[in-house]
Amino acid sequence: MPTRRSRSAPVRKSPAPAARGGAALTVPALNAEVRTLDNGLDVIVREDHDHPLVSVQIWVKAGSLHEEKWTGAGLAHCVEHMLFKGTWKRSASQISQGIQELGGYVNAYTTFNRTVYWIDGLAEHTEGYLEILADMVRHSKIDAGELEKEQDVIRREMAMDNDDAGSVVQHLVQSTAFRQHPLKHPIIGHRAVFDQVSRDDVAGFVSRHYVPNNCFVVIAGAVNAEETFAAVQRLLGDWARRPYEPVLLPQEAPQRGRREGRKNFDTELTRVALGWQIPGESHPDKAALDVLAFLLGSGRSSRLYQELREKRSVAHWIWAGAWGAQECGLFNVEAECDPKDADACQKAMLEVIATFQAKGPSAAELAKAVRATIGGQVRTLASTKGQAASLAGSWLATGSLDQAQHYLASIRALTPAAVRDIARQYLTAVSSSVAIVGPDVEAVSSSSSQASEKGGLQRFVLPNGLTLLVGENPRLPLVSIRTSFLAGVPAETAANGGATQVSAALLLKGTKTRKVAEIAAELENLGGSLQCTADAHRYLIGADVMRGDEACGLNLIADLLQNATLPAAQLKEVQKRQIASIQEEKEDPLTVAMRHARKEIFAGTPFARTALGTEESVKALTVETCRDMLSRSLTGGNGVVSIQGDVKAADVRKLVEKTLGKLKKGSRHYEARSEHSTETKVKPGQHELRMDKEQAIIVIGFRTVGLHHADSLALSLIDEACSDMGSRLFNRIREELGLAYYVGAQHFSALGAGAFYFYVGTSPEKAALAQQEILVQIADLTKNGLTQEEIQRSKTTWRSGWLRAQQGNASLADAYGWSELNGLGYEHFRQLPDRVAALTDKDIRRVAKTYFGRTQAHIVTVMPEEKATA
Repeated sequence: MPTRRSRSAPVRKSPAPAARGGAALTVPALNAEVRTLDNGLDVIVREDHDHPLVSVQIWVKAGSLHEEKWTGAGLAHCVEHMLFKGTWKRSASQISQGIQELGGYVNAYTTFNRTVYWIDGLAEHTEGYLEILADMVRHSKIDAGELEKEQDVIRREMAMDNDDAGSVVQHLVQSTAFRQHPLKHPIIGHRAVFDQVSRDDVAGFVSRHYVPNNCFVVIAGAVNAEETFAAVQRLLGDWARRPYEPVLLPQEAPQRGRREGRKNFDTELTRVALGWQIPGESHPDKAALDVLAFLLGSGRSSRLYQELREKRSVAHWIWAGAWGAQECGLFNVEAECDPKDADACQKAMLEVIATFQAKGPSAAELAKAVRATIGGQVRTLASTKGQAASLAGSWLATGSLDQAQHYLASIRALTPAAVRDIARQYLTAVSSSVAIVGPDVEAVSSSSSQASEKGGLQRFVLPNGLTLLVGENPRLPLVSIRTSFLAGVPAETAANGGATQVSAALLLKGTKTRKVAEIAAELENLGGSLQCTADAHRYLIGADVMRGDEACGLNLIADLLQNATLPAAQLKEVQKRQIASIQEEKEDPLTVAMRHARKEIFAGTPFARTALGTEESVKALTVETCRDMLSRSLTGGNGVVSIQGDVKAADVRKLVEKTLGKLKKGSRHYEARSEHSTETKVKPGQHELRMDKEQAIIVIGFRTVGLHHADSLALSLIDEACSDMGSRLFNRIREELGLAYYVGAQHFSALGAGAFYFYVGTSPEKAALAQQEILVQIADLTKNGLTQEEIQRSKTTWRSGWLRAQQGNASLADAYGWSELNGLGYEHFRQLPDRVAALTDKDIRRVAKTYFGRTQAHIVTVMPEEKATA
């Protein structure tokens, strides 16, 4: 479902991976309690003392569908922005810094039927988080001057949407499928309408919708329920109830003919979307529609993935989903393909759907979907944020906290015939809407973490040199397995760049005992998922499974590692996909600027290249090159297996020895290079690039040091201080001066190499001023370091993030495996809090002075192409 987030692009929801034995397993009860205050405000509290964390959320039952005469203006989204701009009690910086001081992470999002404000952080500060959110929701100033600046920020966000092909095709399929209902409008709104909005219009929306009887609070975490209810009463009990009449939405007439929308877009890839009107979230058919979307377009074993990508090779990416509002929605199938394949891609989509309508799913496919739904529900409960969001979503949709159980009952009751009939009923040719975005398409005619303390982390070294890390965490019946092997950029050359990623993809193309479809379906049929990828340092092959299926996961991983056939016939398709990814990166101005800065900073070293390689190097790869890279990399002495979850270490060790003990011994692929070289063969300077985009990007990069160097952690803390909404960069450049939509920093740290980037996204006419101001801020950082207040906020936020990262088995398995693989030792992750706490202002000042000198800066700007004059 499209969602407008304050700090990121829209996201698409797709069904989560599956769970074994769906008919037998149940989703653990949340045991939450709901009370309603006298003013009509509903309060939901869930106690979970497994981690010292909390998620505090305020849900406003108003989104882009509720803008009435301003429908299509993006008022709800604009209000979301303005609530961070100050209250009668706090300035914008006091809001963000106050949350940071309490170790909280704040964000918000707007969608069709709600706006949600949330803070994740330390449970000891629950009332503090709630007090700040309550102040924002109740007492926002909606200052006219701040609104004017924020409107410019939102205009930049609109420009970013216009520069993103995925957003463009999503908006196009919405406007094609709907003619009356507000679902036809993007959540962010239309620029022409948005430009007419005044301060009174924004304040009026708040006054109309932000009332206690149209909102509710949900809090989940290590809290005392009675104390929490009392705190909500103190902070929100005197919020005056006001008359509220629900917004009446127009009814969308049934579609009686095929519709098509096309939009030209300067890109090397084409996006094709098909849409059908469907009933809304509360309709009895929604469960069947969700299962239908899962079976058609979720996971490697889905119908569309297997047919369009694996068999016909007409799509690089495919997805299906069913989303919308309470009263109506959209069944959406999207694909990304080469322009020449657009017609074949659309034709193949319809053929797959027609085949499904003729025969329906098999009993095994349907069982997989049921298990997948349960697995997704269980995984949601791994974090306090997920628990709160699940409870709140249920309450919003049905006014009940056990809606998930009723939904699962509807899923379990489905039969293959019922799902087939749903496809026949809704996915008809005469009711379809087609949206196509790509080059020249308009011209075409239509046709020491807490988890470690509880279970302990145990380390073993097998006879073949393979290191095994096991963490026992029986909280949920889930297990995450990660096997990683050093490879990537340092192991490649300019000639074979991208070989690690290409060979990782080839692992999935068949083994001596398994075909492609069997590999894709094996864990999905058990309610799990398979990961097989690579990054700048390593191969990463992993599995997320339900308890009891870890042997299945390890057997599959072992087969991929030891028996992959690497069929030559599949290499061309894998190369094609990787080249498409390289081309897609070229469409994003920030990525283009970052990549160019990286190339300059690391000139003459391996990290001047990226993990994807270049189009030329990828095209030149052979099966022999890939087989050689795998043979040299997938050895015991070069790898680490990290397993976290509901397991026993002794049992897991036996399984790993049985499945992976036959890997050849080998040795470590490469060691860390010099950790203190900040010299570069290219003299720092300024580079300007041109792209056919609306926005301007500025990236200022510096060569730093790698993972093992003592300064790396201080650089990470500076990154934390410069990237938050409470940072000096954000408050000065975005908030005070209104020069940018986004501004921040990024610390890159690899084996023997490091870089630090400052970046700004702005409008072309403000680019020079934005660059000047960020250089002023860097110079001040170099001279004076961070203030004690900034350091303390950053440390608190860092610790909160470090704790949040431990809520899931997958993130823990990856964190421990990454540290061990890179020679830091798994204990490194547990020691980080003490090392961060020990950093002083002198450490920060020295590090900033060492690496951020003006003469060391690589400045890259991306500007719109100059328009030819008549």
